[in-house]
Amino acid sequence: MRDRFLGAICLCWLFLFFSLPLRAQGEGAIHGIVVAKADRSALPGTAIRLESPNFAEPFRTVTGDDGHFGFQRLVPGAYTLIALHNDFDQQRLQFTLKPREVQNITLELVLRIVAESVQVEAEAEPVSETYSPSSTTLQSRTVEALPVAQRNSLPDMIAITAPGMIRSHDDFVHVRGNEIALNTFINGVSFWENPHSVFSPGLSPDVVQSANVMTGGFPAEYGNRFGGIVDIVTKSGFTMNNEGSLTLGVGTALRNNAAIEYGGHTDRAAYYVYNSAFESARFLSPNDMRSIHDTGRGVRSFLQFDFNVNSTNFLKLVLMGNGTNFEIPKTSVDDRVRPNANAFQRTREQSAIFTWGHTISKDTLLNTSVYQRWSRSLLLPSNDPLAAAARNERTLHTTGLKSDLTRFQGRHTLKGGVDLVLLRPDESLFFYGEGYVALTHQLGLPHIHLRGPNRGPITFAERKTGGQISSYLQDKFQLTQGLSVDFGLRYDRYSLAMSDFHFSPRLNLAYRFSNTGTVLHASYNHFFVPPAVENVLISSAGLTRYLQDFPSALPPLQPVIENQVELGVMHPIARNLRVGLTGYYRISNNPLHTVLFPDSRVYGYANFDKGKAYGLESKIEVPVIQRLGLAGYLNYALSRVNFWNPVTAGFVDESHHLADTGRFLAPMDQTHTLNAGFTYRHRKSGLWASMAFEYGSGTPTEAEMEHGMGATPISEMAPLRVPGHFTQNLTLGIDLLRHHERSRIGLQFNIENLTNNVYLVSQESTFSPGEYFHPRYYSGSVKIHF
Repeated sequence: MRDRFLGAICLCWLFLFFSLPLRAQGEGAIHGIVVAKADRSALPGTAIRLESPNFAEPFRTVTGDDGHFGFQRLVPGAYTLIALHNDFDQQRLQFTLKPREVQNITLELVLRIVAESVQVEAEAEPVSETYSPSSTTLQSRTVEALPVAQRNSLPDMIAITAPGMIRSHDDFVHVRGNEIALNTFINGVSFWENPHSVFSPGLSPDVVQSANVMTGGFPAEYGNRFGGIVDIVTKSGFTMNNEGSLTLGVGTALRNNAAIEYGGHTDRAAYYVYNSAFESARFLSPNDMRSIHDTGRGVRSFLQFDFNVNSTNFLKLVLMGNGTNFEIPKTSVDDRVRPNANAFQRTREQSAIFTWGHTISKDTLLNTSVYQRWSRSLLLPSNDPLAAAARNERTLHTTGLKSDLTRFQGRHTLKGGVDLVLLRPDESLFFYGEGYVALTHQLGLPHIHLRGPNRGPITFAERKTGGQISSYLQDKFQLTQGLSVDFGLRYDRYSLAMSDFHFSPRLNLAYRFSNTGTVLHASYNHFFVPPAVENVLISSAGLTRYLQDFPSALPPLQPVIENQVELGVMHPIARNLRVGLTGYYRISNNPLHTVLFPDSRVYGYANFDKGKAYGLESKIEVPVIQRLGLAGYLNYALSRVNFWNPVTAGFVDESHHLADTGRFLAPMDQTHTLNAGFTYRHRKSGLWASMAFEYGSGTPTEAEMEHGMGATPISEMAPLRVPGHFTQNLTLGIDLLRHHERSRIGLQFNIENLTNNVYLVSQESTFSPGEYFHPRYYSGSVKIHF
């Protein structure tokens, strides 16, 4: 039924594509007013020109009687806005438009006092951004400079480019004390699945045109998860001139991949298609220094149609289909003692987003999306008498409607909207741990405490229908020439694992000093975070009643309520360097963390009593220096994350988390985190090179966490943290057969983990498996443009 529905949509859109001469762009917008600087009177009849590398011809318009102008449907990227008036000096404004951003600009023209026009160039950003200084904007060129094998995972890409990103078990990326991080918005729509590989096939970074990675200063329109929001605008055929590329890559450890993309447009229509396949003998972070039983393969498909019905209406359809098959890693001891302990997992995902954009007037925009997703994850059990038998299947049907209305009113940009989502999870579990109990007795290890009735299996099967109703209202305005304010209120009504509603106020401030360009930031954000959707029914089923030494059913998973405050500064140095510094403090009630069923990769979730995360983040950005061909960045984070026992809801398989109270270091706590990189391009020869660096001081071990809970004397403890690590990646490339600044063939050679530092990412605990980073890898690729 689902396939027939998607097929009918495709047929309808193909009919429209060939029957209508269409044209469309993106979801960003620029609105402004032109005034005389002397008395701030409106200047009608001013010629406005908007230039960008994103399109061949500039956009043009003329201000109305009230001095206002507007450009809609803009893709993110660099822009130059030019204002021309017969009696005033020309003004040029250069800035970067972030994904789906709406800029409200005031241009002040100076009366011409000489016969020859004088060009006035304004500062780089027209309005003080209220996003956190730690936020990072990534363009498609950033993705293309990465080794091809690293583009198979969106979290991997984010981990090496944004500040405060902490690597952990199963290639998770943690942000500011959040276990469930990286909430992805795809063209304005947020799906609830976790993007990490062990939970879902994820989105390919190759289809990203631009992404804004936000860690603070969240407007009220964002909801659900706040451990880093990744607001993505996908590639459109309007940025491609009936062209495409084929990429083939090979590497050690079976890290082979292939991808093809093609896009084009007519005057009023565009299309973009992408397909990729990849494999790796190190699909997840392995449990051993050697990668054992860890091969995975995947495919991803992406299709986007853009249509401009007329000057006031545009349509967009995005279709995605992704899937992975992979082995669950095991240790060398497993390979020797229980050779048949081989578990497998499969993930599948199909998604559709249909968007209608309507320009009600030059001051009012409406954007509405209907979206759908079907996702499935199946864990197949191992077949060994000394292993736990764990089978976990979960399916999620998502259907939603999201609508946003934007209104420009003088210096105010008002925005309000609703997001209605229907969630239908279907989950089943079979867990029988007696084989693992036999192994622990044989090896003299502590035995597990989770057993079914009469030492039989634990079984569970349930489906449920629920969802969330959300609405918001926000106003971004210039209180003074230097002070920008973004104030909003969000309402969420959740009903699935349990029922609750909440109001979340948000206040974000930015003040720009005009003489230096320095921007001060301050924000207070209140968050309502619904329970994670993966195994939400299993985690809420009270399975802690099967604990042998503390049988007690916990309540269903609870939402997380958080408060975060930020203070920061961003300062430009000359024209090619920006330095940012941000301090944050976040307090959480009912913080969430994954919990493993023993000897398996079945993940449940637990709510702890409270959590606290605070730290300092700094970043240095060096945009491209054209005359040198250099660009670079450096991010550093100093942080601390604490949780408090007891576990108050959900699932946990060790009873001391139910009985103990007090503070302990959270599993994702890492005191020092650094990532940095640079790229050099020699324009004449086409040669280029890049390096990326990562440092982490190490996350806590089980001993450290237990010591924090008062369970282990300090003299009896193992090391408190896994050792720190420092890794480097080197990429060399050359662009051949170039024509009009465009390469026909690109060659790339990569060395990942240059010094072969196979470090321990996380130690085995009730929260995560023990896992290691990969050894030195070599890979190469060829990209053919056609």
